[in-house]
Amino acid sequence: MQKRKKLTLLEVFGLSIAMVAPTGAMSFNTASAAANAGINMPIAFLLGGIGVLFVAISFVELGKRIPGDGSAYAYNAKALGEKAGFISGWLLVLTYVTFVLSSGAIVGNFADVFLSHFGIHLPVNLYNIIVLLLGGWLSHKGIEFSTRLTLVLELLAVLVLSVLTVVIIFSGGRSGNSVQPFIPQPHMATGLGMGMVFALMSFAGFEGSATIAPRATHPRKAISIALLGAVSFAAIFYFLVSYAEVIGFGSAHIGDLAKSTAPMNFLATHYLGTNAAIFMDFAAMVSYFACYFGALNAGAFMLEALGKSGYLHPWLAELSGDKQTPTHALDGITGLALIVYAIFAIGLGVSASDMYNWFGTIGMLGLLTVYVLVNIGAIVYFRKDKGRSMFKHVLAPVIGILVLIYPIYTSLWPIPAFPMNTFPYIAIIWFLIGLWVATKRRNVETSLEDF
Repeated sequence: MQKRKKLTLLEVFGLSIAMVAPTGAMSFNTASAAANAGINMPIAFLLGGIGVLFVAISFVELGKRIPGDGSAYAYNAKALGEKAGFISGWLLVLTYVTFVLSSGAIVGNFADVFLSHFGIHLPVNLYNIIVLLLGGWLSHKGIEFSTRLTLVLELLAVLVLSVLTVVIIFSGGRSGNSVQPFIPQPHMATGLGMGMVFALMSFAGFEGSATIAPRATHPRKAISIALLGAVSFAAIFYFLVSYAEVIGFGSAHIGDLAKSTAPMNFLATHYLGTNAAIFMDFAAMVSYFACYFGALNAGAFMLEALGKSGYLHPWLAELSGDKQTPTHALDGITGLALIVYAIFAIGLGVSASDMYNWFGTIGMLGLLTVYVLVNIGAIVYFRKDKGRSMFKHVLAPVIGILVLIYPIYTSLWPIPAFPMNTFPYIAIIWFLIGLWVATKRRNVETSLEDF
């Protein structure tokens, strides 16, 4: 086997920041957050970031102690047992594949908006197919290229949004800068909690780089910088941008923000001029492409780890070329995405925004479950460790679990309308399939040992 090149810290960080897709999140999730948290939206994002930071601590602590491919799979296999480890990895496969579908669909939507500025009007379905094929082709260039590309794309998008944020804050927005968004409104306690749900969604995928951290020059340092760095950066960025959005629309007009389908487009036009809206649409498109590309790579490396461990077909674990790229896993996800997209978007006429919401919700259910399992794993793994830290190995994971309870609960109750009410069952079926695969492999191993 050819010796593969080690990844730099920046390259590992690139995958996490791409999976979080801060510019895309601020272009799409803030309206829903504002509808619930009102002018306290910045608090919702700040609290959400702090909550996710506790979850990240558990990932980092386990990642520093437990080497191996597969992130949550490797961690929980050691902490909670092989079967729990596989279930964790299996659920992450669901998350990353559905994130490929959701972000891939919304890229086409933003591409349509961006290109329409230049008089180009093609079917959104065509854009989405091009996005999926382009990403699949680029992924074969190796993980070094993939991480660099996603980092460059996302930083470009962040730069564009940062300029708009600075302009709004320094201009005072619609009615001047105010401390009101930072003062919790007594009647908004429930709404603030619901706003945190959308804030937490904006951090989803921060753990993506854990799937490739073992390839880094310094794995332990890489996972610390990538995960904690991505969450910390996103938390600060979201806090400032969400504040800019609140004062940009005006505290007295928060309802306009909540109803807006393209808040950044509106703000860019109002504060920087019509041409600036073109750059914002481009930034959103680029951000979601980086997210899609990051999810594709994270999903492929998770499939590689599960294939290499014997749970899934070894074909998925085969690496190609001098870059040691899991091309079979990448092609499998791309092919599946094309089939699902053909069924839902082309066959059933499901819109890009619905595909984003539907598949993103399914992925979140799996991801939040994995976050809980990793926090439990951290508590169990370090319980007899002589170097156990009461904060990092007990308090942090407990707080992480408590933070996750509310978004999990609100995803299940009150029971949403169709088809959203079916999504928990899809996640449960996926879980049961994984349980069957894990049990079957265990039985095979037992039979071989007896033989």
